[in-house]
Amino acid sequence: MRYAVSSNRISRIVQSKNSSPPIRRGTQYARLQSELTRLRSVLAHETMMSHLITTEPELFPDPTDQAAADYELDVARSVKMRTVDKLRRIEQALTSLRERSYGICRRCGQEIPYARLNVQPDSIYCVHCQTALEHQGHHRWHPEERASTAT
Repeated sequence: MRYAVSSNRISRIVQSKNSSPPIRRGTQYARLQSELTRLRSVLAHETMMSHLITTEPELFPDPTDQAAADYELDVARSVKMRTVDKLRRIEQALTSLRERSYGICRRCGQEIPYARLNVQPDSIYCVHCQTALEHQGHHRWHPEERASTAT
């Protein structure tokens, strides 16, 4: 917060909500913001292009051809879903940059190291918390391992 002195009184100058606040860590976060913006543009273009390609299921008389076509359709849908999810995470990261909460782990509240953000700019968890969440998810899908490690 900045202060201005006028007529022997100190008054606060509050930044307007429309002015973009300086990003923490200056040029490092500015580079991440540029990369997020670039990724958003690329993924938005890919998403629009993928919607132009028709992925209607085809019917083949040969079961092998049908299985191959179904598999390709499933892969195409999966890629679209992942692209949309990534785009959503990038939008969330850009929003958190504007709100000055970017780079803070949503689980523990600690700062996410710049090296991690540089590799994956849409990260919302630090490495420790991400590992813990993945470990919990692994045990959720493999309860037999949890039972064997408990004994």
